[in-house]
Amino acid sequence: MRTIPALKSFNEKLTANAYEASQRRIFYLISYSATEKYLEFQKTYPSVFNRVPLHMVASYLGISRETLSRIRKENSKS
Repeated sequence: MRTIPALKSFNEKLTANAYEASQRRIFYLISYSATEKYLEFQKTYPSVFNRVPLHMVASYLGISRETLSRIRKENSKS
C-alpha cells in the first residue's frame, strides 16, 4: 500500500463501506419489526429469493422460517 497510494485509498473505502453496512444491518435487526426487516431486505436484495433457500433468508433476518412464510403470504395478498 505504500508503493500504490490508490490501493490504500481503495482499501479504506471498502473498509468504510463494509463497516457502514454492518452497522446498518445491526440497527435494522434491533429496531425493525419482522415485516419491516423483510420489506427492507426485499428492497435491498430483490433477486435473492430466487437464489437462496428461505431458511437462510430467515436466519439472516433473525426470524423463524414460519414467520418469514407468514409475512411473505401477507405481502403477496396486498
